[in-house]
Amino acid sequence: MTSAKPTIAFAGLGAMGGGMAKNLVKNGFTVYGFDVYQPLVDSFVQAGGKAAKTPKEAASNADFFVSMVANAAQNAALLFDGDDAAIQGLKRDTTFVLCSTCPPAFAIELRTRLDKDFSRSDIKLLDCPVSGGTIRAADGTLSIFSSGPDADLDNAATVLETMSGNLYRMGEISNGTKTKTIHQLLAATNIISASEAMGLAATVGLNTKAVMDHVNESDAASFMFENRAPHMLKNDWHPYSALAIILKDAGIVTDTARKEQWPTPLASTAENEYLRGVQAGYLRDDDARLVQLYLPKSQGDLVAKCADADVMMTASHQVSKDTIVDLLSGIHLAASVEGMAFCKKLGVDSKTMYEIISKAAGWNAMFTKCIPGMLEKDSWSLADCKEAAEVGKKLAEAVKKCSQINYPCPMATSALQQFSFAVQEGK
Repeated sequence: MTSAKPTIAFAGLGAMGGGMAKNLVKNGFTVYGFDVYQPLVDSFVQAGGKAAKTPKEAASNADFFVSMVANAAQNAALLFDGDDAAIQGLKRDTTFVLCSTCPPAFAIELRTRLDKDFSRSDIKLLDCPVSGGTIRAADGTLSIFSSGPDADLDNAATVLETMSGNLYRMGEISNGTKTKTIHQLLAATNIISASEAMGLAATVGLNTKAVMDHVNESDAASFMFENRAPHMLKNDWHPYSALAIILKDAGIVTDTARKEQWPTPLASTAENEYLRGVQAGYLRDDDARLVQLYLPKSQGDLVAKCADADVMMTASHQVSKDTIVDLLSGIHLAASVEGMAFCKKLGVDSKTMYEIISKAAGWNAMFTKCIPGMLEKDSWSLADCKEAAEVGKKLAEAVKKCSQINYPCPMATSALQQFSFAVQEGK
Protein backbone atom coordinates (compact mmCIF):
# COMPACT_ATOMS: atom_id res chain seq x y z
CA MET A 1 0.00 0.00 0.00
CA THR A 2 1.38 3.43 -0.93
CA SER A 3 1.78 5.86 1.97
CA ALA A 4 -0.33 9.00 1.82
CA LYS A 5 2.32 10.87 3.74
CA PRO A 6 4.41 13.43 1.85
CA THR A 7 8.01 12.73 0.89
CA ILE A 8 10.61 14.77 2.77
CA ALA A 9 14.13 15.90 1.98
CA PHE A 10 16.21 16.55 5.08
CA ALA A 11 19.56 18.38 5.14
CA GLY A 12 21.80 18.46 8.22
CA LEU A 13 21.95 15.06 9.93
CA GLY A 14 23.99 16.08 12.97
CA ALA A 15 23.17 15.66 16.65
CA MET A 16 19.70 17.19 16.46
CA GLY A 17 18.96 16.96 12.75
CA GLY A 18 19.79 13.27 12.63
CA GLY A 19 17.34 12.58 15.44
CA MET A 20 14.63 14.65 13.76
CA ALA A 21 15.10 12.91 10.41
CA LYS A 22 15.13 9.42 11.97
CA ASN A 23 11.98 10.26 13.92
CA LEU A 24 10.22 11.18 10.68
CA VAL A 25 11.26 7.83 9.18
CA LYS A 26 10.02 6.04 12.30
CA ASN A 27 6.66 7.74 11.83
CA GLY A 28 6.21 6.45 8.29
CA PHE A 29 7.58 9.25 6.14
CA THR A 30 9.86 8.59 3.18
CA VAL A 31 12.88 10.79 3.91
CA TYR A 32 15.88 11.55 1.70
CA GLY A 33 18.78 12.66 3.87
CA PHE A 34 21.73 14.81 2.85
CA ASP A 35 24.83 15.75 4.83
CA VAL A 36 28.38 16.62 3.83
CA TYR A 37 29.68 14.10 6.40
CA GLN A 38 29.12 10.61 4.99
CA PRO A 39 29.07 8.69 8.33
CA LEU A 40 25.98 10.68 9.33
CA VAL A 41 24.27 9.70 6.07
CA ASP A 42 25.24 6.07 6.65
CA SER A 43 23.74 6.15 10.14
CA PHE A 44 20.55 7.65 8.73
CA VAL A 45 20.28 4.93 6.08
CA GLN A 46 20.73 2.25 8.75
CA ALA A 47 17.70 3.77 10.50
CA GLY A 48 15.59 3.34 7.36
CA GLY A 49 16.18 6.61 5.56
CA LYS A 50 17.25 7.08 1.96
CA ALA A 51 20.54 8.70 0.97
CA ALA A 52 20.85 11.72 -1.29
CA LYS A 53 24.25 12.59 -2.73
CA THR A 54 23.43 16.27 -3.29
CA PRO A 55 20.86 18.82 -2.12
CA LYS A 56 19.46 18.81 -5.66
CA GLU A 57 18.93 15.05 -5.57
CA ALA A 58 17.19 15.28 -2.19
CA ALA A 59 14.99 18.14 -3.37
CA SER A 60 13.94 16.42 -6.60
CA ASN A 61 12.17 13.70 -4.61
CA ALA A 62 10.50 15.91 -2.03
CA ASP A 63 7.23 17.61 -1.19
CA PHE A 64 8.90 19.22 1.84
CA PHE A 65 12.55 20.16 2.30
CA VAL A 66 13.56 20.48 5.97
CA SER A 67 16.89 22.15 6.75
CA MET A 68 18.82 21.71 10.00
CA VAL A 69 22.26 22.72 8.74
CA ALA A 70 24.35 24.79 11.13
CA ASN A 71 23.81 28.43 10.22
CA ALA A 72 22.59 31.05 7.76
CA ALA A 73 25.62 30.78 5.46
CA GLN A 74 25.21 27.01 5.12
CA ASN A 75 21.50 27.40 4.39
CA ALA A 76 22.19 29.96 1.66
CA ALA A 77 24.77 27.64 0.10
CA LEU A 78 22.44 24.64 0.42
CA LEU A 79 19.68 26.43 -1.43
CA PHE A 80 21.46 28.51 -4.02
CA ASP A 81 25.12 27.69 -4.65
CA GLY A 82 26.07 25.71 -7.75
CA ASP A 83 24.51 23.15 -10.05
CA ASP A 84 23.82 20.74 -7.16
CA ALA A 85 21.98 23.30 -5.00
CA ALA A 86 18.49 22.50 -3.72
CA ILE A 87 16.93 25.23 -5.87
CA GLN A 88 17.91 23.22 -8.96
CA GLY A 89 15.77 20.28 -7.85
CA LEU A 90 12.85 21.79 -5.94
CA LYS A 91 9.56 20.91 -7.64
CA ARG A 92 6.82 23.48 -8.06
CA ASP A 93 4.99 24.38 -4.82
CA THR A 94 7.49 22.54 -2.61
CA THR A 95 7.68 23.79 1.00
CA PHE A 96 11.12 24.70 2.39
CA VAL A 97 11.11 24.47 6.19
CA LEU A 98 13.95 26.42 7.81
CA CYS A 99 14.56 24.81 11.22
CA SER A 100 18.13 26.06 11.77
CA THR A 101 18.74 28.87 14.25
CA CYS A 102 19.52 31.94 12.12
CA PRO A 103 19.28 35.73 12.55
CA PRO A 104 15.71 37.10 12.36
CA ALA A 105 16.40 38.91 9.07
CA PHE A 106 17.62 35.77 7.30
CA ALA A 107 14.25 34.20 6.47
CA ILE A 108 13.16 37.46 4.86
CA GLU A 109 16.39 37.49 2.83
CA LEU A 110 15.66 33.93 1.64
CA ARG A 111 12.14 34.90 0.59
CA THR A 112 13.49 37.86 -1.36
CA ARG A 113 16.12 35.75 -3.14
CA LEU A 114 13.62 33.05 -4.02
CA ASP A 115 11.21 35.60 -5.49
CA LYS A 116 13.52 38.09 -7.19
CA ASP A 117 16.75 36.25 -8.00
CA PHE A 118 15.30 32.86 -8.95
CA SER A 119 11.67 33.68 -9.86
CA ARG A 120 10.45 30.91 -7.53
CA SER A 121 7.57 32.55 -5.72
CA ASP A 122 5.83 29.18 -5.95
CA ILE A 123 8.14 27.78 -3.25
CA LYS A 124 6.54 28.01 0.17
CA LEU A 125 8.97 29.18 2.86
CA LEU A 126 8.38 28.52 6.55
CA ASP A 127 10.53 29.88 9.39
CA CYS A 128 10.44 27.16 12.07
CA PRO A 129 13.42 27.12 14.47
CA VAL A 130 13.45 24.38 17.10
CA SER A 131 14.50 23.92 20.71
CA GLY A 132 14.84 20.97 23.06
CA GLY A 133 18.08 19.09 22.51
CA THR A 134 19.03 15.74 21.02
CA ILE A 135 16.75 13.50 23.08
CA ARG A 136 13.61 15.47 22.27
CA ALA A 137 14.69 15.71 18.62
CA ALA A 138 14.81 11.92 18.42
CA ASP A 139 11.52 11.55 20.32
CA GLY A 140 9.66 14.07 18.17
CA THR A 141 8.90 16.27 21.18
CA LEU A 142 10.74 19.47 20.27
CA SER A 143 9.39 22.96 20.76
CA ILE A 144 8.94 24.47 17.30
CA PHE A 145 8.38 28.20 16.78
CA SER A 146 6.65 28.24 13.40
CA SER A 147 5.99 31.31 11.30
CA GLY A 148 4.77 32.00 7.79
CA PRO A 149 1.45 32.19 5.91
CA ASP A 150 -1.31 30.34 7.75
CA ALA A 151 -2.27 28.30 4.69
CA ASP A 152 1.31 27.10 4.28
CA LEU A 153 1.56 26.24 7.98
CA ASP A 154 -1.70 24.29 7.69
CA ASN A 155 -0.26 22.42 4.72
CA ALA A 156 2.87 21.52 6.71
CA ALA A 157 1.04 20.58 9.92
CA THR A 158 1.56 16.82 9.56
CA VAL A 159 5.33 17.24 9.27
CA LEU A 160 5.66 19.87 12.00
CA GLU A 161 3.45 18.00 14.45
CA THR A 162 5.48 14.81 13.98
CA MET A 163 8.66 16.65 14.97
CA SER A 164 7.19 18.56 17.92
CA GLY A 165 5.75 18.23 21.37
CA ASN A 166 4.99 21.95 21.59
CA LEU A 167 4.14 23.61 18.27
CA TYR A 168 3.63 27.38 18.29
CA ARG A 169 2.41 29.73 15.59
CA MET A 170 4.20 33.04 15.93
CA GLY A 171 2.88 34.99 12.93
CA GLU A 172 4.67 36.24 9.85
CA ILE A 173 8.05 35.11 8.51
CA SER A 174 10.93 36.00 10.87
CA ASN A 175 8.75 35.88 13.99
CA GLY A 176 9.84 32.28 14.48
CA THR A 177 13.50 33.25 14.59
CA LYS A 178 12.74 36.28 16.76
CA THR A 179 11.13 33.91 19.24
CA LYS A 180 14.13 31.56 19.14
CA THR A 181 16.49 34.51 19.58
CA ILE A 182 14.69 35.59 22.75
CA HIS A 183 14.67 32.03 24.03
CA GLN A 184 18.40 31.67 23.35
CA LEU A 185 19.14 34.72 25.47
CA LEU A 186 17.86 32.69 28.42
CA ALA A 187 19.61 29.51 27.28
CA ALA A 188 22.94 31.29 26.77
CA THR A 189 22.92 32.97 30.16
CA ASN A 190 21.80 29.80 31.95
CA ILE A 191 24.53 27.61 30.44
CA ILE A 192 27.49 29.75 31.45
CA SER A 193 25.96 30.46 34.86
CA ALA A 194 25.95 26.73 35.60
CA SER A 195 29.72 26.70 35.06
CA GLU A 196 30.22 29.80 37.21
CA ALA A 197 28.22 28.27 40.06
CA MET A 198 29.75 24.79 39.98
CA GLY A 199 33.22 26.27 39.65
CA LEU A 200 32.63 28.25 42.84
CA ALA A 201 31.40 25.18 44.72
CA ALA A 202 34.49 23.21 43.68
CA THR A 203 36.89 26.06 44.38
CA VAL A 204 35.90 26.20 48.04
CA GLY A 205 35.79 22.40 48.35
CA LEU A 206 32.07 21.80 48.80
CA ASN A 207 30.62 18.45 47.79
CA THR A 208 29.62 19.24 44.20
CA LYS A 209 27.13 16.38 43.95
CA ALA A 210 25.32 17.68 47.04
CA VAL A 211 25.42 21.22 45.62
CA MET A 212 23.92 20.02 42.33
CA ASP A 213 21.10 18.21 44.11
CA HIS A 214 20.42 21.24 46.32
CA VAL A 215 20.28 23.63 43.34
CA ASN A 216 17.93 21.36 41.41
CA GLU A 217 15.41 21.50 44.28
CA SER A 218 15.66 25.27 44.77
CA ASP A 219 14.73 28.61 43.20
CA ALA A 220 18.10 28.41 41.41
CA ALA A 221 17.06 25.43 39.27
CA SER A 222 17.21 25.56 35.50
CA PHE A 223 16.98 23.11 32.62
CA MET A 224 20.55 23.92 31.61
CA PHE A 225 22.00 23.44 35.10
CA GLU A 226 20.24 20.11 35.52
CA ASN A 227 21.51 19.03 32.10
CA ARG A 228 25.11 20.31 32.23
CA ALA A 229 26.15 19.80 35.87
CA PRO A 230 26.22 15.97 35.58
CA HIS A 231 28.75 16.31 32.75
CA MET A 232 30.96 18.36 35.06
CA LEU A 233 30.68 15.77 37.82
CA LYS A 234 31.91 13.11 35.39
CA ASN A 235 34.55 15.31 33.76
CA ASP A 236 32.79 14.36 30.52
CA TRP A 237 33.34 16.78 27.64
CA HIS A 238 31.84 14.68 24.84
CA PRO A 239 30.03 17.27 22.68
CA TYR A 240 26.42 16.51 23.54
CA SER A 241 25.99 20.23 22.81
CA ALA A 242 29.22 21.76 21.55
CA LEU A 243 30.36 25.22 22.60
CA ALA A 244 30.25 26.24 18.93
CA ILE A 245 26.45 25.97 18.98
CA ILE A 246 25.69 28.26 21.91
CA LEU A 247 28.45 30.66 20.80
CA LYS A 248 26.68 31.04 17.46
CA ASP A 249 23.31 31.54 19.14
CA ALA A 250 24.67 34.07 21.66
CA GLY A 251 26.13 35.99 18.73
CA ILE A 252 22.72 36.10 17.05
CA VAL A 253 21.24 37.52 20.28
CA THR A 254 23.84 40.26 20.66
CA ASP A 255 23.96 41.11 16.94
CA THR A 256 20.17 41.43 16.84
CA ALA A 257 20.19 43.57 19.98
CA ARG A 258 22.89 45.80 18.54
CA LYS A 259 20.89 46.33 15.34
CA GLU A 260 17.89 47.25 17.48
CA GLN A 261 20.12 49.50 19.64
CA TRP A 262 18.93 47.56 22.66
CA PRO A 263 21.04 46.63 25.71
CA THR A 264 21.46 42.96 26.64
CA PRO A 265 24.25 43.12 29.23
CA LEU A 266 23.94 39.58 30.58
CA ALA A 267 23.81 38.06 27.10
CA SER A 268 26.85 40.11 26.13
CA THR A 269 28.74 38.91 29.21
CA ALA A 270 27.80 35.32 28.39
CA GLU A 271 29.06 35.72 24.83
CA ASN A 272 32.39 37.02 26.10
CA GLU A 273 32.77 33.96 28.33
CA TYR A 274 32.06 31.71 25.34
CA LEU A 275 34.77 33.51 23.42
CA ARG A 276 37.13 32.84 26.34
CA GLY A 277 36.21 29.19 25.94
CA VAL A 278 37.14 29.33 22.27
CA GLN A 279 40.46 30.91 23.22
CA ALA A 280 41.04 28.03 25.64
CA GLY A 281 40.47 25.47 22.86
CA TYR A 282 37.01 24.23 23.86
CA LEU A 283 35.09 25.10 20.66
CA ARG A 284 34.24 21.52 19.72
CA ASP A 285 33.81 20.25 23.30
CA ASP A 286 30.60 20.16 25.29
CA ASP A 287 29.80 23.62 26.60
CA ALA A 288 29.84 22.20 30.15
CA ARG A 289 33.63 22.26 29.85
CA LEU A 290 33.46 26.03 30.33
CA VAL A 291 33.56 25.28 34.06
CA GLN A 292 37.31 24.86 33.60
CA LEU A 293 37.59 28.59 32.87
CA TYR A 294 36.81 29.14 36.56
CA LEU A 295 39.30 26.61 37.93
CA PRO A 296 43.09 26.56 38.24
CA LYS A 297 44.67 25.11 35.07
CA SER A 298 46.23 22.34 37.11
CA GLN A 299 42.83 21.36 38.58
CA GLY A 300 40.52 21.12 35.59
CA ASP A 301 38.85 18.04 37.05
CA LEU A 302 38.13 19.66 40.42
CA VAL A 303 34.33 19.56 40.07
CA ALA A 304 34.50 15.80 39.50
CA LYS A 305 36.93 15.28 42.39
CA CYS A 306 34.75 17.29 44.77
CA ALA A 307 31.81 14.99 44.09
CA ASP A 308 33.42 12.83 46.80
CA ALA A 309 34.11 15.70 49.20
CA ASP A 310 32.91 15.74 52.80
CA VAL A 311 29.13 16.19 52.72
CA MET A 312 29.21 17.30 56.36
CA MET A 313 31.15 20.45 55.45
CA THR A 314 28.24 22.87 55.10
CA ALA A 315 30.34 25.92 54.22
CA SER A 316 33.87 26.92 53.24
CA HIS A 317 35.22 30.50 53.02
CA GLN A 318 31.65 31.44 54.08
CA VAL A 319 30.39 29.92 50.81
CA SER A 320 27.62 27.35 51.32
CA LYS A 321 25.11 25.53 49.14
CA ASP A 322 22.75 28.44 49.75
CA THR A 323 25.38 30.89 48.50
CA ILE A 324 25.37 28.99 45.20
CA VAL A 325 21.56 29.20 45.13
CA ASP A 326 21.66 32.95 45.81
CA LEU A 327 24.21 33.52 43.05
CA LEU A 328 22.24 31.57 40.45
CA SER A 329 18.86 32.98 41.50
CA GLY A 330 20.12 36.53 41.06
CA ILE A 331 21.61 35.83 37.63
CA HIS A 332 18.48 34.02 36.48
CA LEU A 333 16.10 36.77 37.57
CA ALA A 334 18.15 39.51 35.92
CA ALA A 335 18.44 37.46 32.71
CA SER A 336 14.73 36.63 32.73
CA VAL A 337 13.78 40.30 32.90
CA GLU A 338 16.38 41.12 30.24
CA GLY A 339 14.89 38.45 27.97
CA MET A 340 11.32 39.69 28.40
CA ALA A 341 12.37 43.30 27.76
CA PHE A 342 14.02 42.10 24.55
CA CYS A 343 10.83 40.20 23.71
CA LYS A 344 8.79 43.40 23.91
CA LYS A 345 11.36 45.27 21.83
CA LEU A 346 11.15 42.65 19.06
CA GLY A 347 7.35 42.77 19.04
CA VAL A 348 6.71 39.19 20.20
CA ASP A 349 3.70 38.62 22.46
CA SER A 350 4.92 38.49 26.06
CA LYS A 351 2.35 35.99 27.34
CA THR A 352 3.07 33.57 24.51
CA MET A 353 6.80 33.97 25.14
CA TYR A 354 6.27 33.20 28.82
CA GLU A 355 4.46 29.97 27.93
CA ILE A 356 7.22 28.98 25.48
CA ILE A 357 10.14 29.55 27.84
CA SER A 358 8.31 27.81 30.69
CA LYS A 359 8.26 24.60 28.64
CA ALA A 360 11.59 24.86 26.81
CA ALA A 361 15.32 24.54 27.47
CA GLY A 362 15.63 28.21 28.47
CA TRP A 363 13.51 27.61 31.58
CA ASN A 364 14.66 28.52 35.04
CA ALA A 365 12.77 28.52 38.32
CA MET A 366 13.06 32.28 38.88
CA PHE A 367 11.43 32.85 35.49
CA THR A 368 8.29 30.91 36.39
CA LYS A 369 8.29 32.33 39.93
CA CYS A 370 8.65 36.03 39.11
CA ILE A 371 7.66 36.75 35.50
CA PRO A 372 3.90 35.96 35.87
CA GLY A 373 3.53 38.87 38.29
CA MET A 374 5.01 41.22 35.67
CA LEU A 375 3.02 40.10 32.61
CA GLU A 376 -0.04 42.31 32.99
CA LYS A 377 1.95 45.52 33.33
CA ASP A 378 4.29 44.40 30.49
CA SER A 379 6.98 46.71 31.86
CA TRP A 380 10.30 44.93 32.03
CA SER A 381 12.65 46.33 34.62
CA LEU A 382 13.88 44.80 37.86
CA ALA A 383 12.42 47.92 39.48
CA ASP A 384 8.99 46.50 38.57
CA CYS A 385 9.68 43.06 40.11
CA LYS A 386 8.52 42.69 43.71
CA GLU A 387 11.00 39.89 44.42
CA ALA A 388 14.01 41.83 43.10
CA ALA A 389 15.01 43.68 46.27
CA GLU A 390 15.51 40.51 48.32
CA VAL A 391 17.07 38.56 45.46
CA GLY A 392 19.46 41.41 44.72
CA LYS A 393 20.48 41.68 48.36
CA LYS A 394 21.39 37.99 48.49
CA LEU A 395 23.22 38.21 45.16
CA ALA A 396 25.30 41.11 46.47
CA GLU A 397 26.38 39.03 49.44
CA ALA A 398 27.31 36.11 47.15
CA VAL A 399 29.38 38.39 44.90
CA LYS A 400 31.10 39.83 47.98
CA LYS A 401 32.12 36.33 49.09
CA CYS A 402 33.50 35.61 45.60
CA SER A 403 35.53 38.81 45.75
CA GLN A 404 37.00 37.87 49.12
CA ILE A 405 38.54 34.71 47.66
CA ASN A 406 39.35 36.28 44.26
CA TYR A 407 36.89 34.01 42.48
CA PRO A 408 35.80 35.33 39.05
CA CYS A 409 32.02 35.69 38.72
CA PRO A 410 31.36 37.79 35.60
CA MET A 411 27.73 36.69 35.20
CA ALA A 412 26.88 37.41 38.83
CA THR A 413 28.66 40.77 38.66
CA SER A 414 26.81 41.74 35.48
CA ALA A 415 23.50 40.73 37.09
CA LEU A 416 24.29 42.71 40.24
CA GLN A 417 24.85 45.82 38.16
CA GLN A 418 21.31 45.46 36.80
CA PHE A 419 19.91 45.26 40.33
CA SER A 420 21.89 48.42 41.18
CA PHE A 421 20.43 50.24 38.17
CA ALA A 422 16.97 49.17 39.32
CA VAL A 423 17.59 50.76 42.73
CA GLN A 424 18.49 54.03 41.01
CA GLU A 425 15.46 53.75 38.77
CA GLY A 426 13.20 53.30 41.78
CA LYS A 427 14.42 56.45 43.56
